[in-house]
Amino acid sequence: MEGLTRLVDDSMARHGFDAPVDHRRLQWSRWLRCESSFSLLLVPSAAGIYTLGEEIASELPDGKRMLAVFRVSESEDLCFALRRELVAPSLRERLASGRCFVRFAQVSDKAYRQAACKALQQWLATSAEAASGIVNDFASAPDPI
Repeated sequence: MEGLTRLVDDSMARHGFDAPVDHRRLQWSRWLRCESSFSLLLVPSAAGIYTLGEEIASELPDGKRMLAVFRVSESEDLCFALRRELVAPSLRERLASGRCFVRFAQVSDKAYRQAACKALQQWLATSAEAASGIVNDFASAPDPI
């Protein structure tokens, strides 16, 4: 399917159409709770994008939970990158709380993966600005991992 997407994108580029990456078409996993490295047994050793979120409301009237996404990143190896996240000193306490979740999508095409990750990071920055009223430049901030 990614090969077909690349063919269409290449054809559109040859004809002068600029089609932004549609991150909504990614095949995301379900949210997995991050409690320990055993939580990541379902994460493949494949290239992709992942998001980390923290539960901010556990029982809404409709029985759903509310998560706040705090990290969007991409990696050549999802399993390795997420295991690194679990032991990062800056996130250890947050992850130990038991309220953190991870979700991932396998994306083997490097250019597509990077473009989709950048679009999601821009969405995250825009959402954070809208929610808090504080303007941050997340794009220029280095990834602590």
